Amino acid sequence: MRSNARWEERIGAVFLPEADVVEVTDGDSTPNPGGLIEHPQGLDVPFKPLPFRACTTGLKQGCYTVQHAPTLAGVFTARFRGTLRVELTGGAPRISGDFYRYRLIDPSVIGGTVLTRPELIEQLGASSDVADDTTTIPIYKRKSYNSYLRGTRAQLSTLASRGSPCWFALEFDQFTYQHPASGFEGSFATTPDRRLRFVLNHTATPDLFTGSMYELPASAAPKLLGSVSIRWISPYFRRAELQINTLTGAATPPAVGGAHFRSIFDDAGWDLAVTDGGTVSLPAALSGMSTTDCWSMTNLHTLMTSVPGYDPAQLDTRWRVHLVAVPNRLGCSRGHMFDVSGSDPNAVPREGAATYSHDGYPASESAHYDTAADQQQRNVPRAFLRSATHEVGHAFNQIHQGFEGGNDNSIMTPTPGVAAVLGTAGTFPDGITLTFNDRVKRHLRHYPDPAVRPGAMAFFGSAVSAPEPADVDWANGVRVDVVPSSERVRLGEPISLEWTLVNEGEGTVPVPDRIDVETMLARVSVTDPSGRITFMRPAVVDTCFTHRIVPLAPGDTVGASTTLFWGKEGFAFETPGRHRVEVVVLWEVAGAPIAASGEAEVFVAYPLTDQDNDVAALMLHPDVGRAVAAGDVSRFPAASERVNAVLSGDPSSHPAGGFLRAQGLGPPAPARKRGVRKRRG
Repeated sequence: MRSNARWEERIGAVFLPEADVVEVTDGDSTPNPGGLIEHPQGLDVPFKPLPFRACTTGLKQGCYTVQHAPTLAGVFTARFRGTLRVELTGGAPRISGDFYRYRLIDPSVIGGTVLTRPELIEQLGASSDVADDTTTIPIYKRKSYNSYLRGTRAQLSTLASRGSPCWFALEFDQFTYQHPASGFEGSFATTPDRRLRFVLNHTATPDLFTGSMYELPASAAPKLLGSVSIRWISPYFRRAELQINTLTGAATPPAVGGAHFRSIFDDAGWDLAVTDGGTVSLPAALSGMSTTDCWSMTNLHTLMTSVPGYDPAQLDTRWRVHLVAVPNRLGCSRGHMFDVSGSDPNAVPREGAATYSHDGYPASESAHYDTAADQQQRNVPRAFLRSATHEVGHAFNQIHQGFEGGNDNSIMTPTPGVAAVLGTAGTFPDGITLTFNDRVKRHLRHYPDPAVRPGAMAFFGSAVSAPEPADVDWANGVRVDVVPSSERVRLGEPISLEWTLVNEGEGTVPVPDRIDVETMLARVSVTDPSGRITFMRPAVVDTCFTHRIVPLAPGDTVGASTTLFWGKEGFAFETPGRHRVEVVVLWEVAGAPIAASGEAEVFVAYPLTDQDNDVAALMLHPDVGRAVAAGDVSRFPAASERVNAVLSGDPSSHPAGGFLRAQGLGPPAPARKRGVRKRRG
């Protein structure tokens, strides 16, 4: 299916607004848009010419607090506060911000406590509609997150009337965050909700600016929304914490030439406080396992939850990531950001990462490891520090650079990719650069808060860097064969899906050596009878994987499979009728996006019996979907009850029961009683 129609839906593209450099202009030289000035009475009157003086505003780089109070806001009215980030690029600045909702008096607090009149007066007296004056970058509750501000325009050279303060204006696109019913993994629309203009006056307090906020409709006069203020508080853009714990027998990466985690993030503009949590023993829950075996994601999560100070409830007041160092062994992996949805028992994403001191650089993996070939990480300090910081970068939701313009010698490029880059100009590990590249620095500074703060949006992988459809080249001479385990299914029945990339041409084709959904090199979507597309976003996105582009000879194939039932955006088959299942294989060659796709039809039968309806009602529940995706019912109590109910009858009477049995989900099948033939007398 070589089509660009509804491309973003079919490949599960994730949109994140992100600031770029603003347009700097003198623009309108009146204090407010539309030829209006403000008076103390709050009235706007036509502007009258007055003697003016020229004003130029120089904004400091770093983080500002921002505060907005709507016009005529009462004590119970929602107000907004947050942070604003200004990056001086050498040309036009890059500006972004985040709003969080709050109230001077929260009705829910009053409902839960008895407040006296003096207490209310004291609480109100301590409040202010001026941007917070604080010595550290503030952190607000995830659920109170409101919107992202993408800077678009700055008017820093203006005219002010004699006797009036100097002023300047900033304009933004505002993107409101759509919160989910539970948790924090929401989304942003691809277009802004509205345009905003801050008109800010200089004050007697250095680096504090106060003024008004306007909405700029496309075809109407600017609308006054209320007051706004910003206050510079830090040369950093954001702050976070990294706690490092070392399992007995493991090692953590040392500083290299003065570089360590803090200095690397300092270069990106983050104030990262690094804490050595000390050495920890294997928790009782993991007793009996060998620490030099390849670690599962679930076991890594269990280890993290056992370290001193671990408390996910603090993620509303602390941006904290845990890094655990474990031994492992050569050939498993150098590390993982293991706290991903499908393998995360507490469903709090991006809390932790692991680095493996006894794994390292197998010569069979790359011809460019040079003196590090077959060495363990603990013996190659520079590469060890780069790899561990790479995993911490994943915990702040940064992805591999192979999906963002190509591999380079920077931290978010996978280790084999860095070695390959150095193979053409440099040596491994001495030539490793211990920095994030400019693209990742921009993400860390200007992505919306939920995208980078731990415990908010889950790891999105390459879905966030999906190419525009016009930029995609459809591979010639290849096809994708899509084969469901059944072309006719019952409502609520999981099935298996296989796909194969086939070279049917006469020459070799460069393709990835793996095309599974966990890497998002393959994207599965289902179109129902009404035309609604459900992208089957995998429950687990592999955060740190490697793949190679290999020549696929004529007639050769590469394939993969998955369970087709539930994804993070819904179920594959929720309604009877004919469904179209599509697999898009999407990869890059020399930075150019290449795609191939195939499809198959699956008919979902209409329920005919009470059992059909009962099983559908039991199976089409999100917890059952998560359990099937995780291959573990025990972690989801609601799913366990439902699965047991499906299997309480004869499992062969409904194919959903047969699938659950085959996957080992649920209790073992009861032994069939053999009939006893009575002997005739």
